[in-house]
Amino acid sequence: MVFPSVYDMTNESMTTVRKQHFWDYFSGKQLDPRRWKTTLVGSATISMADEVNGGVKLSTTGASQKATMSTGGDGNPASRQFYYQNCTFIASFRFDATQASTIQAIALSNCTIGSPRDSGCNTAGISDSVNGGVIYVDHGDGSGAVINTATTKATDTSFHTVKISLDSSSHITTTIDGDAIGSTITSDVPTHRMAPNIHLDSGVTKNLHVNYLEVFNT
Repeated sequence: MVFPSVYDMTNESMTTVRKQHFWDYFSGKQLDPRRWKTTLVGSATISMADEVNGGVKLSTTGASQKATMSTGGDGNPASRQFYYQNCTFIASFRFDATQASTIQAIALSNCTIGSPRDSGCNTAGISDSVNGGVIYVDHGDGSGAVINTATTKATDTSFHTVKISLDSSSHITTTIDGDAIGSTITSDVPTHRMAPNIHLDSGVTKNLHVNYLEVFNT
């Protein structure tokens, strides 16, 4: 659910932040198309996982396949409900084992139909990339490349809960299962409002699961 909001459409700033609050348990037969915009490249798919607590599943099966889902619509600023300050993002996720041709990412971003790691995005999120073996904190202010800061949190294939917080100065802090990963991010931080973005890019068979997502302006 998303509560109504008021926007100044000329400069990407909210004239009134009305505690917008969105959540999805990813239950049921199919992903709700009224809430989520999906973009698929090649034979990639997005479906509800037929397993206990499987949630939504982004899948690839071969070369040059990508799956992206976002509440941000087709780049419509009015659908990017979440401010770059005083905002919290929570997700329960399971990354697949990675190798050199795979990127998995979960984020708030204003790049709504592609990877939140793409250059030029305003992004605050996490990713697992190209067999790095650790979780990355991704952050960008739209002026160039998104920065991918490696942490000491090892990647595995269990479900985890990530919490990303942007404070009144847009500083980004990130925890997984309640434990801080990496340092507080104070540079290359978002300057425009954003929407949830889940992305899988792989050249082999991979599955990215998310069984809960919540984001709210504080």
